[in-house]
Amino acid sequence: MLGRTRRVFLPNKNIRLHPILQLGQRNTLFRMASSFRVIQHTVKGSHTREYIRATANGDADTPTLSVKQYIPLDNPTPKPGDVTIIGAHANGFPKELYEPLWEEIYQRASQAGIRIRSIWIADMWSQGQSGVLNEKILGNDPSWTDNARDLMYLINQKQDDMPHPIVGIGHSMGGTQLALLSLGHPRLLRSLVLIDPVIQVPNSSIPPAMSSTSRQDIWPSKDAATSRFKGSKFFQTWDPRVLDLWIEHGLRQVPTELYPAEHAEEDKRFTLTTSKHQELFTFLRPTYPKVPGETYVDKDPISDEEYPGYPFYRPEPVYVFRRLPELRPSILYIFGEKSNISLPEQRRLKMALTGTGVGGSGGAAAGRVKQETFDCGHLVPMEKVTECAIAITAFLGDELERWRQEKAEFEQYWNKKSRTEQITIDKEWPLKVDPKAISAGKTKL
Repeated sequence: MLGRTRRVFLPNKNIRLHPILQLGQRNTLFRMASSFRVIQHTVKGSHTREYIRATANGDADTPTLSVKQYIPLDNPTPKPGDVTIIGAHANGFPKELYEPLWEEIYQRASQAGIRIRSIWIADMWSQGQSGVLNEKILGNDPSWTDNARDLMYLINQKQDDMPHPIVGIGHSMGGTQLALLSLGHPRLLRSLVLIDPVIQVPNSSIPPAMSSTSRQDIWPSKDAATSRFKGSKFFQTWDPRVLDLWIEHGLRQVPTELYPAEHAEEDKRFTLTTSKHQELFTFLRPTYPKVPGETYVDKDPISDEEYPGYPFYRPEPVYVFRRLPELRPSILYIFGEKSNISLPEQRRLKMALTGTGVGGSGGAAAGRVKQETFDCGHLVPMEKVTECAIAITAFLGDELERWRQEKAEFEQYWNKKSRTEQITIDKEWPLKVDPKAISAGKTKL
């Protein structure tokens, strides 16, 4: 319940416990961990989901979001110009898995003189702790666009805590969602770090969806699940810190709506925090159900070229790919060299297209789009935490310096004007407003 006061006990004995404080619509958990003070917020999502079957009761349901805010312990009173970071996670991975990345970024940013105001990241409304909060209203048709709008709404609700500059860091699906947010509000996010984002025409969700369809999602105990994960080749390349956080936050004990308790208190089974079904609905959208009123109008015809007649699609990656030229924030792409969604041609296309169109940043030619490629697969921030942090910090240093220079130049120009000049047309306007005043040959923009 929003704003509810309760006391939470954390399993780590080294973490100092504090009561939750009730501050309006904020459910706030204070704890001391690593370099951050962590505040947990519970906020409303945006109005109306993209698809009506996303929630159990259609438009009658408004989901809530579980959000964490990481405030550096050495910056309790931030100054103007301190950067705010908005994070966005990959499909099926809880927001907490990115804590080692935040820690590594903070350490390097501090050494470079970059002051972080705070880092915010929300579980997508149908996943992680947000999915737990919304368990009774989940449907079977989530859209990636929903989370882009929810993040926009989060920023609007918390705008007093998020002055400029604001930078987005998103992994996989999360990178796509931050790109969607920026297409909707081009000047809100100064820069984007897109870590192996799912932005392309080929449907890269098919292989993981095939694998997840048959994956195990219930274990007799947490120890059994932990043993399975630590013995799996899938997790062998992960940073141990990230794997520990997966075990802590990627699992939940029954009962859940999907798995009711069988023997009350004796049931020690554990399942996935994000159900595999919600993960699958997020990977692919089926077209074979005969749903009244559903015509799948957002399915791009190009989606059928690889597998004609395939009864699934995912519209957002293709949509963003087509609009890459319009992206205005400066962008750092971080690719996994062995990633199935970042093959050399796909990387080349992203670098060639991003920011090059009307409304865009100017692209790589203008120094506004850069890339780094690491020797790993798609799960770059799970495997290459330190390498990611080094690349991100260097990018942030350059972009924040550019932001400061542009801000100073604009303020110098604007502040020279009187208040009257700021709100009235200038002397040249009347002379230039008539198109006939333009000499022949100069009429084209």
